[in-house]
Amino acid sequence: MKEIAVLGHTAYDYIFDVPYHPEEGYSIYIKKFSRHYGGGGANICHGIARLGGKCTLFSAIGKDGKRYEEYLKREGVSLSMYRSEKKTARAYIFNAPSSQITYFYWGASEDMDKIETKKTDYLHIAPSNPAIAIKMADKAKFIGFEPGQDLPKYGKKELQYMVEKADIIFCNEYEFKKMNKMVSMDSKTIVVTEGSKGCTLYPQKIKFPAIEVKAVETTGAGDAFKAAFWYGILNGYSHEECCRLGNAAASFIVRKRGAQHMPGVEKILKLIQ
Repeated sequence: MKEIAVLGHTAYDYIFDVPYHPEEGYSIYIKKFSRHYGGGGANICHGIARLGGKCTLFSAIGKDGKRYEEYLKREGVSLSMYRSEKKTARAYIFNAPSSQITYFYWGASEDMDKIETKKTDYLHIAPSNPAIAIKMADKAKFIGFEPGQDLPKYGKKELQYMVEKADIIFCNEYEFKKMNKMVSMDSKTIVVTEGSKGCTLYPQKIKFPAIEVKAVETTGAGDAFKAAFWYGILNGYSHEECCRLGNAAASFIVRKRGAQHMPGVEKILKLIQ
């Protein structure tokens, strides 16, 4: 079976529900909060493993991350981790009825550049340190690139290099617009995720509508999409089929709080048949 390496954050997600986002200088009460395993790299690997794929997570974890490591191993994820003396990264996610605001504490992820790199056939670069992303990309044959929330850490030269190296680029609508202003992405294979609208595949400009479900919480939906997309790539699916797989996977994640509850592949495939 083909195997993929994933470079990205391992983090704890703190998810808060608030009535609305207050104006600057004001406060608001929290209705509900919960803690979950998260981080884009870890989420994608967890999803791939749940679908029956083989993956290795390249990441940095803190001195408080032993239980998380053990959990990922039990879930079938191989690990190539740098163990930092700092605390594991954290995402603080505030959900109001109509929008979401996230604050990200890097912590151990600040030491990502110390990860030991290896040659890989397939590599997904999730949000991460640009320096280690470039090193990993130099040793990979087939690359998926997703700058995500760490796009501001890329200079124009670094971003252009990664775009040129990538075989597939993943981004949301905001990132797509910003990247197009910074570098040329003409003729590249790009998957733009669009939340409740689904996704669009470029350069063909094919739209794939989302599967309608009652969304409880959206954290990790994009990571689930990419996990299922890669499952399709590793099993010989077309890009169009992979987009449908991704939408199906995302539809399961939004039904619960937290990012790591991917169902088995049979349920995903049933939704697209």
